[in-house]
Amino acid sequence: MFAIITSEVNKVKKLGERLFQKKIRSKEDFLSECYERYGQKLCAYGKHSWKLPEDEAWDLTYKTLYRVVEVAPKYQFESQDKFRSFVFTTFINYIKNHFRDQKQLIQVPLEDRVGQLGTSETKEASKPHPKLLALEEILESLEDWQRILVLMRSDGRSYAEIAEFVDKPEKQLKVYYQRIKEQIKKRLYEE
Repeated sequence: MFAIITSEVNKVKKLGERLFQKKIRSKEDFLSECYERYGQKLCAYGKHSWKLPEDEAWDLTYKTLYRVVEVAPKYQFESQDKFRSFVFTTFINYIKNHFRDQKQLIQVPLEDRVGQLGTSETKEASKPHPKLLALEEILESLEDWQRILVLMRSDGRSYAEIAEFVDKPEKQLKVYYQRIKEQIKKRLYEE
C-alpha cells in the first residue's frame, strides 16, 4: 500500500517538474499535463466551494486551462507553487466573471416600455418588491440584539466589537449569525 502511494506521489512530482520546467513543447501536451495536474481539483473546488453545477464547473475549468496554456509561456515562474497560484487565480477570475455575467440586468427596450405608460403595470412597478417587503418583515421579527448582530456583521465589524453591544459571548456570536442568515435565506426563498 505504501509503495503505491509513494509511486503516485512521485508521478505527481515528476508531472509538476515537467510543467514547471517547460519540458513540454507542444500546446496539446502542455494542456493534457495541466488537465492531469489541475483539472479534477479545479472542478471539485468550483462545485464544492462555489456551489457550481457540474457542467458549469467543468466549463470554467476548461476555459481556465486553455487560457493558462495560451498565456503561461509568456511568463517566468519562480517555483512550482507560483505556477499553481497562477492557475488557481485564473480559475477564480473566471468564476467571478461567470457570476458577474449572471447578475447583469435584463434590459427592456425603451419602445416596449413607452407603450405601457398609463397602464396598471406602472402602478404596480411603484410598489416595493415582494422580497424587499419580506426582508423588512424578517428584520422586524428579529430581537434587537439579533438585528444589531446582522447589521454590524454586514458592516464588516468583528465579533469582538459586536459582543460589546449585544451582551452575548463572542464565541457564540458566529453561531447565532449563521443561524440568523439561514433563517433569513429560508424565509426569503420560500416565498
